[in-house]
This record gives sequence, C-alpha cells and structure tokens, in this order.
Amino acid sequence: MRLQNKRALVTGASRGIGRAIALAFADEGADLALTARHADALADVAAAVRAKGRHAHCFAWDVSVVPQIQPRLAEVWAALGGLDIAVNNAGVVRLPKDHPNPTPEAAWDYILDINLKALHFMCEAVAKRMKEQKRGVIINLASDAGLRAAPNAYCISKWGVVGYTQGLAKLMAPHGVRVNAIAPGPVATDMMNCADGQPKDWPAGPLGRYALPEEIAPIAVFLASDDSRAVFGEVIVANSANG
Repeated sequence: MRLQNKRALVTGASRGIGRAIALAFADEGADLALTARHADALADVAAAVRAKGRHAHCFAWDVSVVPQIQPRLAEVWAALGGLDIAVNNAGVVRLPKDHPNPTPEAAWDYILDINLKALHFMCEAVAKRMKEQKRGVIINLASDAGLRAAPNAYCISKWGVVGYTQGLAKLMAPHGVRVNAIAPGPVATDMMNCADGQPKDWPAGPLGRYALPEEIAPIAVFLASDDSRAVFGEVIVANSANG
C-alpha cells in the first residue's frame, strides 16, 4: 500500500472527485479527515472509508470562511494526530441557483473566493504546519480551463491555482513539502449535470464521454505517494483528449 498509515485531509469530499480521492486514499492505507459544508453529506463516504478498515473524521467546514481555517485545521490535526497530505479539492463552477444575490459581481466574488482565495489561505495554514514537521504533500485541484485564456471568473480562478501551486512549490521544496496540482478537463459529476461519463450540457471530446472521478483519483494517489518524491510544482492534465 502506497499510503499506509498516512493521514490525509480532503476538502469537498462528499461527492465527485473529492469522494473518489478519499476512497482511493483509503484503499492505499490512509486515514482521512473529510470536509463538506454540511457534515451529514459526508456520512456515505465516511462509512465507505471505514468499511475499508481506515479511520474517517468528518468536519462541517465552509473553506471560503477564512477565519474558520486555522481552528478547523487544528481540529483536523488533533483528530488525525498530525497531517501528511492535504488535498484542496473544494471548488465551484458557477453561482448556485438559490444564491440570494444572483448578479455578475456576486458570481465573480463567489467563484474567486472559493476556488482561489480559500485555497491560498488553506495552503498557507497547512504549509506552515508542514514546514515545522519538515515533510508533507499538498495537492491542489486546478483545471485544464486554467491553462487556456478566457475572460470569465472560473478560468481566471484556475489560472490562479496553477500559478499559485508552482510558486508555493518552489517556496516549500527546501522544507521537504511537495506541492503539485491536478488539472482535470470535464469530469462526470453532478456539478457538471453529468452521470456515467455522458454529458448533458456540453459536448464530449474524442472519447465521446467525460472522465470519471475514479479516473482522476489515481493521479492524486501518485502525487501523495513516494512514487512522486521528485515531482514539485507540476500540473498534471487529465482532460480525456478534450483539450
């Protein structure tokens, strides 16, 4: 097992890519701290992790609320007895339909706050602790949209994740902390109004389907494991030929 007895935090773990990464980590022997805005949304994935013989700790945590980050992270550290791997997966594509202020400005702020601002403050807090222990892995979820120019909040937020990851990797490398990113293309999740790889909103590319979350998770396992011990500041694109 490549992650035997490692302790990992996965944000946005209740569904989609986050859920798949959490289960893949458990398969490889890791214990998990799982976050979502509502703890009850984590019951299913936590049960699945425990069924694999690993520990799962659930945290109701809106990562976009910056003052919550330090105290919540302290709770994670206490629950797991430390932290070896942090996966910043929480992210959004658009403003939710029930948002009380559905304006272009609100959409911009909402997307940037979650996809980039929250990621920065999460990385900052995690990196400080990992620097003290002189080891650790941070994996950020970017997007292949962050490698293309487009004048919209989502693409700009993911451009930011790519650049931030590369910069933080250089800063943390001397301290034994590896920082990398995964840049998926379209993935079959309910966020994309898609199931079993079949798109409903946007056309698929040459494969005729979107990637599945379970096809992204092994990349996270690789980046979290010692197999990637020479990999720093890389952005691994997994877009199923949709680029």
